[in-house]
Amino acid sequence: MEPKYKIISLRPEDTWDLRHRVMWPDQPIDYVKLDEDRHGQHFGLIEGDKILAVISTFVKDGQAQFRKFATETSQQGKGLGSMLLRHVITYLEKEGVDRIWCNARADKTAFYEKFGLEKTPQTFVKGGIDYIIMEKTTVKISENRDFTIEDLLPLYRQNGWSSANKPSVLFNALTHSDSVVTAWKNDQLVGLGNALSDGHLVVYFPHLLVLPSHQGKGIGRMIMDKMMEKYEGFHMQMLTADVGAEQFYEKMGFQRAGKTVPMWKYEGKEH
Repeated sequence: MEPKYKIISLRPEDTWDLRHRVMWPDQPIDYVKLDEDRHGQHFGLIEGDKILAVISTFVKDGQAQFRKFATETSQQGKGLGSMLLRHVITYLEKEGVDRIWCNARADKTAFYEKFGLEKTPQTFVKGGIDYIIMEKTTVKISENRDFTIEDLLPLYRQNGWSSANKPSVLFNALTHSDSVVTAWKNDQLVGLGNALSDGHLVVYFPHLLVLPSHQGKGIGRMIMDKMMEKYEGFHMQMLTADVGAEQFYEKMGFQRAGKTVPMWKYEGKEH
């Protein structure tokens, strides 16, 4: 017996009519016709030859965003959107992406949590609607200090940090930090950040590293998001940005420290 519903791949133009009617009925249909659609994958749940729900995915640097998720108004509440989203998430996970994310309406977060997505601290308002960025990652973020020296050394060596030449000192320094946030892919340590703090007013972030093979996939941002959440409201939050990393930290809310001059007495060539 043929299943009642099927999920198929669509062309961008196959999605426009449904999206226009459900998502932006007050706009001209050209509002939904975007050039970037040519770079995405589009999925539809159909009954016979009728498209009942659509969703699009855009994959870049190991991260997948799903967008433009719409279900025919008369078919809402029947679980069709859930069926389609579950299919797409399973597909993306099989493709090996490290992070799946979306801009979720604030009043819809409970729906996405059923699929393993979690809220991030990132929010914004668009068109008078509150949104929260939600994500599901295969990279797991941890605040436990259950790493070993053997876990740490590849991360530091592959990034060229000279502290890898002092394994015991490095290990003791990290385990005695005020906090350490690690990122793991399966059993491999792929990222780490730490903080030194008086616990009340001031926090300094000395280390943020991601394995070169995993850079550009949002792992550094996930680590810093966790750090910023922990030290939210501290009077002074400080770090030293390598040349080329300034834009990353500016996106996290940091800025150059006015007319202050960074000074140090430092043993070592690199970090």
